[in-house]
Amino acid sequence: EIGYDVITTHEQELLAYGRKVLSSIDGITLIGASEHNSGVLAFTVKNVHPHDVGTILDSFGVAIRTGNHCAEPLMKRFGLTATCRASLSIYNSTDDLDRLGTAIQEAIRMLG
Repeated sequence: EIGYDVITTHEQELLAYGRKVLSSIDGITLIGASEHNSGVLAFTVKNVHPHDVGTILDSFGVAIRTGNHCAEPLMKRFGLTATCRASLSIYNSTDDLDRLGTAIQEAIRMLG
């Protein structure tokens, strides 16, 4: 009923906003930040294991995925053991991304 064009546009707007939010945080490295991503923000936090980031974000009510995301050969090629990944879709808003950014900053403060 919503239509793929509306969904795709919304995801692309969220991705652009999410990249801006994450890029403004010291210690964040965006992974695979292509212009053609579809609804995925992959990142690492300097000197903090992704599983620790995920645990802290969960305590703030922010759900992300952590691990190798079924891409272990690619992770190995780029010298990564795991990443954090926020998935976005039609049900997400910029408020969700603001909460993600705030929770990441708190994780960095606690663990960094």
